[in-house]
Amino acid sequence: MENLSSNALEAEIAALQQKIEEKKNLLEQENGIIEEVDEKKLLRDSVNEMFTPSRHTAALAPNVEQTSAVWTGEASYLDRLDGDSAARIKRLIDQLPQVGIAKTVVEAETDGPFVVDALHDLLVDRLYDELKSRGIIK
Repeated sequence: MENLSSNALEAEIAALQQKIEEKKNLLEQENGIIEEVDEKKLLRDSVNEMFTPSRHTAALAPNVEQTSAVWTGEASYLDRLDGDSAARIKRLIDQLPQVGIAKTVVEAETDGPFVVDALHDLLVDRLYDELKSRGIIK
């Protein structure tokens, strides 16, 4: 699978990095120094801000176990979806390096809440791995 490294994504990844830092700082201001921060949750919240809240509703998606094994060749999140949904979401993920996150999200929103939710989950897992490999998050 292609890395999430291209001109279309670099600015969005930098913006996500900044949002994560802002969220960490806010948590520290509210709660004092925090020894362990769930950076994946901070990333999930930051990515969620890129989605239209009225359409991103997990309650409308079928019960599909979330996994971080999506990008490792192990059992894939996409393998748990019907063929048409999996193919649609794979096409959306594959276009990320060319068009970026924001445009991919807008396109996914035309396909309904299930596709949006699945894309969100996969995107968070993929971005988490990418940001971790860059040393941006732990």
